[in-house]
Amino acid sequence: MLAPVLMVMLLGAAPPPPAGRPLLITVDDLPVAAISLHPNPAERERITRGLLAVLKKHHIQAVGLVNGSHLKEPEQTRLLDLWLADGHELGNHSYSHPSLTQKSAEDFIADVEQERALLAKHLASRGKTLRFFRFPFLREGETLEKLRAVRAYLAESKQRALPVTIDNQDWSFEQPFIQGKPVSEEYQEALHVAVRTAEARGDKRVGGVSPQILLLHANAVGAAEWDRLFTWLEQTGHRFATADEVLAHPIFSEPHEFIGTHGPSLWDRLIDKKVRQDTEAAVHALLRKQAEAWNQGDLEAFCSVYAEDAAFLSPTGLTRGRAQVLARYRQRYPDRKALGTLSFEFLETRLAKGIEYSAFGDALASRVHGVSVVARWTLAYPDKAPATGLTLLVLHRRSDGWEIVEDASM
Repeated sequence: MLAPVLMVMLLGAAPPPPAGRPLLITVDDLPVAAISLHPNPAERERITRGLLAVLKKHHIQAVGLVNGSHLKEPEQTRLLDLWLADGHELGNHSYSHPSLTQKSAEDFIADVEQERALLAKHLASRGKTLRFFRFPFLREGETLEKLRAVRAYLAESKQRALPVTIDNQDWSFEQPFIQGKPVSEEYQEALHVAVRTAEARGDKRVGGVSPQILLLHANAVGAAEWDRLFTWLEQTGHRFATADEVLAHPIFSEPHEFIGTHGPSLWDRLIDKKVRQDTEAAVHALLRKQAEAWNQGDLEAFCSVYAEDAAFLSPTGLTRGRAQVLARYRQRYPDRKALGTLSFEFLETRLAKGIEYSAFGDALASRVHGVSVVARWTLAYPDKAPATGLTLLVLHRRSDGWEIVEDASM
């Protein structure tokens, strides 16, 4: 019994994990974002050195995402070497920063591969390896076919998609900043709100303190404001962490397939996945319960899931209103024998939802506004062949769940 205790005393207990919320800093659009606003090479170098000085002051090891089209002059490549010299990692952010939702998967992959080849060669000449890719605009495709095609390419080329958990509009402050407008307070407040909102979403999703990945841009306003921002982060319980530490959390390996015209944060993608699963399960459970009511001969309970003003469409015509739908069923199925035994086979379920926007303009996965279900219904009888057909149901949310607003059965 004493041996384990003695070993702990001799070897010492395992060190506790570092205190503070792990936070990875990522910087998009290297070497300098909004390059058309900074045509002077000396200015671009000043911005770069300013950003790197703040990162060094706060002991931050960042990941910078590079746009190849920004590297048309030798001095631009030299700016990347400044990032490498300070111990930061560089990743692929495409060549021309295209939106996947506005290009074919093939054209998008060609653009990303062009930058991958250029950046991988540059890194290899300096003893480094390319590991990460970030989708421009965080858009991973508006169809499953596009999303899966690009993911297959990334897996084959050994590039890991680097997500964002704290999305924000820091880039939007660049032009007013260089025009001399006072943006400092608004910049800080906007970033504080973005951080707090993402933390609340992430903590709820992981059931504890969630690691975070902050998206920033390599620009002049960042060189002026990062020191104050990072100081606030340190004072509010954050700990700057490496990519390897943050991405080791299992939440970053959870599969998801978010499709949409715009790209929200990782938390929104994972929340959207759960919302879709929960909504589909709730609607299917409602329809199974409806079938149970039918099989118990309780047509009133069966029709209780229809909206008061529901529309019922069948080959014999259009019926409007829950009371009229109930009367139709009672006339058509006058007794328990006529009802038979009802079952549903769900063929397709679609959620009516899309993209919403925060007060700051960040893309968010929208709420579910409606659900449509395509199903095959079957009425089984002990003494004759079953009756079967198709139904298209449209459901809207109500205070206690869902209700059928339209039913097209045949």
